[in-house]
Amino acid sequence: MKHRIYFTLLLFTSIAFSQKGIDFIKAFGQNSPTLGQDFVFGCTLDVKEILDNNESLLLYGYFNCNKENIGIYKVYWHGQAYMIEEKKVKIKPEDESFLKSMDSIQQKEMELKIKETAKKELEEVNAKIDALVSKFKAKGKLNGILFKKSNAFDQSEYTKGTGYSTTFINTSTKTIKYIWFTVKSINPVGDLVSTKTLKGVGPIKPNNEGEYIFDYVWFSDLVETTKLLTVKIQYMDGSIKTIQNGNELIVGESLYEFMFKKE
Repeated sequence: MKHRIYFTLLLFTSIAFSQKGIDFIKAFGQNSPTLGQDFVFGCTLDVKEILDNNESLLLYGYFNCNKENIGIYKVYWHGQAYMIEEKKVKIKPEDESFLKSMDSIQQKEMELKIKETAKKELEEVNAKIDALVSKFKAKGKLNGILFKKSNAFDQSEYTKGTGYSTTFINTSTKTIKYIWFTVKSINPVGDLVSTKTLKGVGPIKPNNEGEYIFDYVWFSDLVETTKLLTVKIQYMDGSIKTIQNGNELIVGESLYEFMFKKE
């Protein structure tokens, strides 16, 4: 369950928030804005998020921290409720007046809207996660392999060289004896550097992970990213499987951990 919560928060941050039907006030951050959910001491917020200046905010309330007479806005940001100091918010005067003049009933209505919005969007996120899981499980069943990552890495700051690393899970019912990865390397402007085929030695049993690190695959520092073209697998029974478009089998680390992490 903890992995679902972690991945849900990661995915949630990429979903656009709709203000339709919600009376939140749109404002912007200023003066190096930071968000918190609790106070460390007095009216000093325990910083949880650091934002950029002019980053969009949705405000739903205001109160005065009487201990130090500091104004605090209530913020709805990426699916969670936060607080931010008044001096770090750029807001229209009429919106400021509205938030500061809300009575207790209006504040409760706004907080209820937050709970309803968060619940609805969390359900939408979970539905998207479930759809992704189903899609990749189907691909794993069909192809017998799913990748956690497929990355180039800088070999050394002192030499010109780029390595390649990959982590995957054997989703077939057979043990892998050998595996070949054909990888295209791409420079920062999107052009081909070269294509290499790399070999890994098993055995890798069903539902087990394989991880390989290949040093100095490219004697160049121009490799920005890679594309996994084909994957060829030889199993212990002698059968061979060749998979095209290997890049489509890269799940990504967060979703992979959610799908396969053992408690």
